[in-house]
Amino acid sequence: MHVIDALLRRVPAAQEIVKLAAADLEMDLVARKVARAGTEVILSPREFSLLEYLIAIRIRCYTQQIAEDVWGHKFDAGTNFVDVYINYLRKSVDKDFPVKLITTVYGQGFVLKDE
Repeated sequence: MHVIDALLRRVPAAQEIVKLAAADLEMDLVARKVARAGTEVILSPREFSLLEYLIAIRIRCYTQQIAEDVWGHKFDAGTNFVDVYINYLRKSVDKDFPVKLITTVYGQGFVLKDE
């Protein structure tokens, strides 16, 4: 979460970020709630952190970078825990909606579309 913390530190305290949004997805960071097209989405704490990271960074996220920034440890190429949590997140955020926001960049990582 080092990248998220760094991004949030750049904002003056009077303008503290309490909500993030991408397309029809909204996150309330204080209440720790997520909604997509007005429908509440229930996420585990780790899924919430991963989604917060994807929205905050808004660029292609390399699997190794996600592992280090969200989980706080070095990525072992022999594991697939990032893929597993991306799959969980897709089931919660994208499953019931025609427009899929979480996209795989094959051989590199993932990106959250803002369309």
